[in-house]
Amino acid sequence: MIGIIGYGAYVPKYRIKQQDAAIPWGGWAMGEKAVCGWDEDIISMAAEALDNAVKHSGVKAADVGALYMGTASSPMIETHLSPVLAETLNLSPHASVLDFMGSVNAVGTALSQCMMAVEAKRIDCGIVVGTENRMVGPGSDGEVSFGAAAVAMVIGNQGTIADIEGVQSYRTLFLDRWRAAKDPWVSNLFDQRFYRDDGYAKHIEEASKAVMAKINKKTADYKLAIFPQVDARVPAGAGKALGMKNVFPDLTGAIGDVGGVSPFLCLTGALDQAKPGERLLVASYGSGTATAFSIVANEAIEKKRGRTTTLEKYIARKTYVDYPAYLRLMGNLRRVPY
Repeated sequence: MIGIIGYGAYVPKYRIKQQDAAIPWGGWAMGEKAVCGWDEDIISMAAEALDNAVKHSGVKAADVGALYMGTASSPMIETHLSPVLAETLNLSPHASVLDFMGSVNAVGTALSQCMMAVEAKRIDCGIVVGTENRMVGPGSDGEVSFGAAAVAMVIGNQGTIADIEGVQSYRTLFLDRWRAAKDPWVSNLFDQRFYRDDGYAKHIEEASKAVMAKINKKTADYKLAIFPQVDARVPAGAGKALGMKNVFPDLTGAIGDVGGVSPFLCLTGALDQAKPGERLLVASYGSGTATAFSIVANEAIEKKRGRTTTLEKYIARKTYVDYPAYLRLMGNLRRVPY
């Protein structure tokens, strides 16, 4: 069965208190969020997560047939960034590389496509990388909540530690957040209830029900549900709609909303603690599309403990920056060129 052979996470050590970004504009917020450092970007974060995943999996570069990257934070319109990551691993020039963009569901899409490539026997194993540092404008809600992080998973059908029993998507023409080519940062409709109920909750519920029906499982069969963490309340609402009380603990107060990386970063945290036989429901969502996965840990998960830095350790290490420093890091505050 196709599954996860190894995984890796990465969260930058730099943090800004969310209130420091909110108060100058007349707002208020609690918690903190992770931000890229002076020498970091979505590629360097992805490379760190990728290195952790490969070490955890034990897979050799020669065995990797594809590298798929998902992000809503790419600064490029025409060129792909995944070949840069392929070079860091010294993958074969014949390995397939592809960027999935345009939605915070991009990582979920990349994972489902990698599974299809393995199932079709085009490749023996592939790597899925998600990385986010979405651009935000000063005074926007995203400036307060959007965090930075990366995640990577080695996917195949040999040597897995967690098997992916099923995957199912649900799509409608729903618009919530977007960033046009001409826009320097993310925009939204400023209707949180509309986004929460008609977007996030509805799509995740439909995709999750579909994947459970596909493999003949019920909510009682799952140890934990893992949904995108846009704030502390929204995932619980989706869990309630599905009748699932055990939802992965909120991390938005520690690292912020890390977009498409969020559910899969949380998945690494769950797998850090998972016991053989425990089943996890994982769903991603963005731009009117949700993708749900049913994942069950197997006996091999215990054998690979300790090979990679845990999510908990990444969250625990931190150094704070103030708001002016954050503005400079995001390119929203610049020195005159003389």
